[in-house]
Amino acid sequence: MSRTFVSCTPLYIFAFILFSCCSKKIDTFSVCPSEDVVFYGNGFLKGKVSSIVYDDEQGYDSIIFVYNEKQHPVKTVFYSDGEEKGCCKYVYSSSNRTDLHYYDNNQKETSYSIIEFDNNKNITMRRDYGYINPDTTKMVLLYMIQKSYNGSNRLNDAYEFHCDGIPPYKYYYSYNDDGTETEECRLAVTGDIYEITKRKRDRNENVIEESENFPWDSCNWTNIKIEYKYDDKNNWIERRIIDVNPEGYRNKTSKRRIRYLEQ
Repeated sequence: MSRTFVSCTPLYIFAFILFSCCSKKIDTFSVCPSEDVVFYGNGFLKGKVSSIVYDDEQGYDSIIFVYNEKQHPVKTVFYSDGEEKGCCKYVYSSSNRTDLHYYDNNQKETSYSIIEFDNNKNITMRRDYGYINPDTTKMVLLYMIQKSYNGSNRLNDAYEFHCDGIPPYKYYYSYNDDGTETEECRLAVTGDIYEITKRKRDRNENVIEESENFPWDSCNWTNIKIEYKYDDKNNWIERRIIDVNPEGYRNKTSKRRIRYLEQ
């Protein structure tokens, strides 16, 4: 989505936020460790990823995944220009919940997130906690999104909360026979439509066409197309955004090199 929010925490500076899934009781965990996948961003990467190196500005130049002896992820370490800049450690509360604790390079905890998901690997709840300056003694809830899914395992609706004065939003989703997904973003208080987004996805469920409209501001739609190159595990390694509007200011190419434990 194109709107820009002012965040309460450095957590939102990053274009991607890592989610991982595992358990202290590993042998009873059925969703992630039994499959050849790992949480990343807002979904799953296929395969046991050992590192990701970016060729554009993604907050950190590289991410290293740390696994235990059973090859279940336990930590990620962030690097920039070859220097360690912090890490994320996982606390596994249940088979459907993972807590992510972020630390700076001095081992001070800077923020944490609680991720809940269903047995279909859909994230149903995400809560982000951090400090609000000048108070750095107690973390508070900064952001929350709650999602529900229909019988076809597609997004049905969502609720989004921000701590910093941005109004809460409700999202409603509908789907056409041609595969078009329509997302209506409404102000939670008034019910007015803030934004409408239409998307089409490829076989890997990545967005290949996206159109946005802000009814309160203009009747015009903005449109982009997205092209991908995939590795042999169907994780994208190159993503090209093509702005099909006259100004074309959103053109961008991102590349990432992914290595796996077996390599």
